Amino acid sequence: MINSDDDLRFRIKRIFAAVDSVIETDISKCMPKVIKDGRRIGIYQDWSHGLSNAEISNIAHMLIYNVANLKDHLKKWAERNGKEKNKVYAAFKSSEVLKIVKDLSNNDRHGYDPKKRGNSGKSPRVDKINTVMQMTTMPKKGSFVSLTLNRQGVPKIAGSGTAKVIITGDIIDKDGNRIGDLYKTLLEACQVWEKVLGDFGVKV
Repeated sequence: MINSDDDLRFRIKRIFAAVDSVIETDISKCMPKVIKDGRRIGIYQDWSHGLSNAEISNIAHMLIYNVANLKDHLKKWAERNGKEKNKVYAAFKSSEVLKIVKDLSNNDRHGYDPKKRGNSGKSPRVDKINTVMQMTTMPKKGSFVSLTLNRQGVPKIAGSGTAKVIITGDIIDKDGNRIGDLYKTLLEACQVWEKVLGDFGVKV
C-alpha cells in the first residue's frame, strides 16, 4: 500500500529540485566565450553555461510540469488523510498563476491550440525560454551590485547585492501579448501551494 505522506513529500522534493535546476548562484560556472580576430579580442556572455536551447527548455518545462500537477496529487492526499480537499480546489480557483501554469503544462502535453482558452481563459504559451542574469540590490540604502571579469575571464560579483542566473521566458496569450514572466509566475505558484500545505499542517 502506498504511504500517501511519503508520496506527497517526495512530490514536494521534486518541485524543490526542479526549482533549484532553473537557478545557478555560482556565477563562475558561466564562462564567457572569447572571440579572437587578429589583434582584436572580444568577449561574448550568454549565461547558458554550456546548456543547449533544448536542454534549457526541458529544464523549464520540468518545473512547469511538477508545479502544475501537484494539484491532483494534493487533492488525493487530502482525501486519504481526512483533509478538506475543497481547499485545493479553492486555492486553484482563486489563483491566476496556478491556472496559467496548469494551462502551460496542458498545452505542452497535448499540443498548443489557441482556440482552447484553458483554465485561465488566456490560451497561454511560453516564448523565448532562455538563461538570464538577475542582479538584485538589498533594501537598505546604498546597496549595489556589479559584475566584472577577472584576467581569466571568470565573472565576479561585487557589492552588497546578489546575482544569479535563472531560466525564464515570456508567457504570452493567444494574441501574442506578454502576460507574465515564467520564473516569477512559477515561484508565485509555488507560494500558493506552500500556503495550502501549511493549512494542512504539512511542513515544507
